[in-house]
Amino acid sequence: MPPAGLHVLVIDEQPTTRRGVASLLGEEIDGVTVTGAADLPEAIGRSDPASAGVVVLDPGGDLAGIDAAVADLARRFGGPVVVFTAGTGTRALADALKAGVKGFVCKDSPPADLVRAVRAAAAGDFYVDPALSSALVLDEGDRTLTPRQREILQLLADGVQTAVVGERLGLATETVRTHIKRILAKLDANTRTQAVAIALRAGVIE
Repeated sequence: MPPAGLHVLVIDEQPTTRRGVASLLGEEIDGVTVTGAADLPEAIGRSDPASAGVVVLDPGGDLAGIDAAVADLARRFGGPVVVFTAGTGTRALADALKAGVKGFVCKDSPPADLVRAVRAAAAGDFYVDPALSSALVLDEGDRTLTPRQREILQLLADGVQTAVVGERLGLATETVRTHIKRILAKLDANTRTQAVAIALRAGVIE
């Protein structure tokens, strides 16, 4: 559940979109307040950084520079970022997840998906648009997880520590670490948590 008094900052160049998101979240999340801004400079001028619980961001275009935008938002506002965009390519999704966003929702998705993403982000969880989750199963030969890598990732998702993973699978701890590094590279993830989230959404693990 989102915390009481949650403040959502919506950054989108379209005023109609900002108003629509504010109305939607106001109807669906008790006690939420929403601040809108056309871009990051305007958001900085209008919002109290300490009060921004979740940032809903349309980065525009093909998400070029998303790393810098997310880093700037995290530094100034502290809250998690949910990307809300018309861009639906798997590359855009991978770049956003790698940048550290907590959610990714397409603008042509049902309104409930954005609400779920904001709720998840406020709770510290991930949410990826269901319409894109299947696209996270990478079909390029050198980017598909091997059975062993899926096995290791499943154990990590179950909360098993690296050394214990090695014991269960009969592998040296360093070998497990090497597999994990390759898993992160294949899934374009910065952390194990991101890799697990991506794999869960894609149905690669349970």
